[in-house]
Amino acid sequence: MREFSGDSRKTLHYVPAESLRQIIISGKGSITVDAINLLAKNNVDVVFIDSFGEVTAKIVPMEFRTVKTRKEQYYAYLDHRSGYLAKKFIEGKARNQYAVLGTLAKSRKDTHPEVADKLIIARQRMQPLIESIISMPDGPVDKIRSPLMGTEGMISDIYWKALTNVFPEEFGFRERSGRGARDPVNAMLNYGYGILEGEVHRAVYLAGLDPYAGYLHADRPGSSTLVYDLMEEFRQQIVDKTVIAQVTKGVVKPSDFSLDGEICRLSDGARRGLLKDILGKLEDYTTRGDERLRWCDLILSQARAVAKYLRGESTSYEPYFMRW
Repeated sequence: MREFSGDSRKTLHYVPAESLRQIIISGKGSITVDAINLLAKNNVDVVFIDSFGEVTAKIVPMEFRTVKTRKEQYYAYLDHRSGYLAKKFIEGKARNQYAVLGTLAKSRKDTHPEVADKLIIARQRMQPLIESIISMPDGPVDKIRSPLMGTEGMISDIYWKALTNVFPEEFGFRERSGRGARDPVNAMLNYGYGILEGEVHRAVYLAGLDPYAGYLHADRPGSSTLVYDLMEEFRQQIVDKTVIAQVTKGVVKPSDFSLDGEICRLSDGARRGLLKDILGKLEDYTTRGDERLRWCDLILSQARAVAKYLRGESTSYEPYFMRW
């Protein structure tokens, strides 16, 4: 595979297709049919992300080894397995939010003790809510989704409000707004989550699961709900910490953003920098117990663990979270 520059057809970078995992196309660009066929033969998917972080299209290789896994995935929606997995996804998310606040508090203990104290207080408020998630009774997800999402909402509200003390005032971050970002931090988060979505979609697909049949997130036409479910375990460590680092270390500045109506848009430079850092993070190594593996491999491992649980090859599923 070659990357070309403009009309000059100058080769900027060359890599063999078999060494690739995924191609992300963001902004203007094109890809040939020959390239798509070559990527498909090497099990490389192509993800298109717009400037706001929305995944607009995916090109994936042919499906394989999915029948038994997907049957159990659909059956599970009606029994306790769906509620069990939904709880585990939220437990992983909440524990990672808890860990991020602890890491930030530790690094600010000497330089910004007042901020560190606020982060520690937020963690203390999160702890009983996390415990209440773990103690919720199992059952079909439709019976527990409302209290589960209500508790998750309270934990996330504490988390994001605590982070307002971390981001510089000039970035205007007041709350997590989701899609339609009106400030630079939310714009970066949205774009970063779009990159993560592509990676998690790949993992779910390779694990033989149906990306559109989730448990925690309610079904909506065209919505990759199982991808969003599994993403919950990885948003904080992969995207949130990358965005926090770029903003607090001055890698990006408010001048790197502009308003398109009421929507905040990243400059091309800021978008490329965030893309580079998150893709680099996915190739970085982390630990799980005594095991050392790349984040991208960890995501795939978790997707396969979900599939094994649904097929009855394991009796439990353990979400991934950093311990601090």
